[in-house]
Amino acid sequence: MCFLPVLLVCLLMIARSTLILIGYLKGPIIHTFERYGEQETLYLPLVPLVFWAGLLAFTLGTWAVSYMNLSYPLVGLGFLSMLFAAFSFQNYEITVKWHYRFFRLPQWYHELRERTTRYERRRIAYAWLRMPWRARLTYNSDDRAFFIWADFIIMGTVLDEEDEALRPVP
Repeated sequence: MCFLPVLLVCLLMIARSTLILIGYLKGPIIHTFERYGEQETLYLPLVPLVFWAGLLAFTLGTWAVSYMNLSYPLVGLGFLSMLFAAFSFQNYEITVKWHYRFFRLPQWYHELRERTTRYERRRIAYAWLRMPWRARLTYNSDDRAFFIWADFIIMGTVLDEEDEALRPVP
């Protein structure tokens, strides 16, 4: 009975990670754009998916061992998956180098990173925070509309910079 809440949380987080991975949930990735610092952190969508899938396998394996008298392969697989996710989280530089060499999802994220500067992405993140949730739902599911909206934010950024440059210094 105590396995049920853990299973539900794992399934919800796997669904969330999958939506992020395929590009239908943009909020968590856009929130990484608003951070300040010397180096920009990249969002690694595969690491949370591997962790939650490992926790699900570990929980199911523990349940199967205690109730069905089965062996431990699912527990071991889950533990190794969680260990791999923890290693990936701790060694961020190594993970980023290999993650994006082989795995380029979600597509919109990479396209936006190639088209914009860090300052423009930060402006997009702050505009996303001020947006109503219905508009977020629309832009989550439609990449074309999202890029049109992002272009408007970028144009506003350029206009703000030009206005700042043209103002006389007192």
